[in-house]
Amino acid sequence: MVSQLSESTALFSTDVSTDCLAQRLDDYRAVIASPPVDIVDPTTLNHQELAKLRERVAVANFAHYRCAQAVNDTAVLALCHQVGLKNLHQSVVTAGLTKIEVSPGSKARYIPYTNSELNWHTDGYYYPETYPVRAMLLHCVRPALEGGATELINHEIVYALLAQTNPDYVAALSQADVMTIPANSQAPDGPRQAQSGPVFWQDPGRIYMRYTTRRHNIQWRQDPLSHEAVEALAEILRQRTDLVFHRQLGPSEGVLSNNTPHRREPFQDSTERGRGRLFYRGRFHDNIRIP
Repeated sequence: MVSQLSESTALFSTDVSTDCLAQRLDDYRAVIASPPVDIVDPTTLNHQELAKLRERVAVANFAHYRCAQAVNDTAVLALCHQVGLKNLHQSVVTAGLTKIEVSPGSKARYIPYTNSELNWHTDGYYYPETYPVRAMLLHCVRPALEGGATELINHEIVYALLAQTNPDYVAALSQADVMTIPANSQAPDGPRQAQSGPVFWQDPGRIYMRYTTRRHNIQWRQDPLSHEAVEALAEILRQRTDLVFHRQLGPSEGVLSNNTPHRREPFQDSTERGRGRLFYRGRFHDNIRIP
């Protein structure tokens, strides 16, 4: 684990120079190979715990943590609040953290509520561009009987690799209408209108991403450059496995993320009632800001 952030890491935004990116990749690989940040009490983080979380978020845009004992959703929310995540998205269905588990009925139409593979995406990619999901939480209450590993990749790294391949690809994926999500009146978190927006956009000193690899019901801008850019992005996610954080999260483990792309492997669940895979998920309109 890097003990001190390199200058290139601390100042990274859109610089894709070879030296800067090489150093950033070295720092990033060190983070994703590190054990989780151990947390004694998620309701009261100490200075050392905050410092470790801060360092990892600065390098990777996410941090993997492990609580010393089982905690409830109130304690998990308290952890989120201490790293600056206070503006929790609340839909017409949920007023707090969402429980992600295999569910019967109408929810079974949606892959997160099944035991199927969940491909690369950012959370809330179908939300309005004016109210984006900037950060998210995944916290394991109960793991699957087998499988169901979580994977993440830093979207700033993806951006830099794409820009290094062809800067025009980044420009194409920054167009305001490059990706459109059709309306859905039966979405599990409430009806949604059609939403168009970019894959990448920037605020001062920060890059954001909204994305999904799903093919069904996604409308991409129909021009040759946009098509090439979408394929190049998908290729990075397929091929750069050396840059992917991969973890079978155990009970009381979780990840805090500035809504980096993530995915879930398929899994086999327990057939016993109340023993199936259960995660808490939180979507936030803040960035992670650790004091």
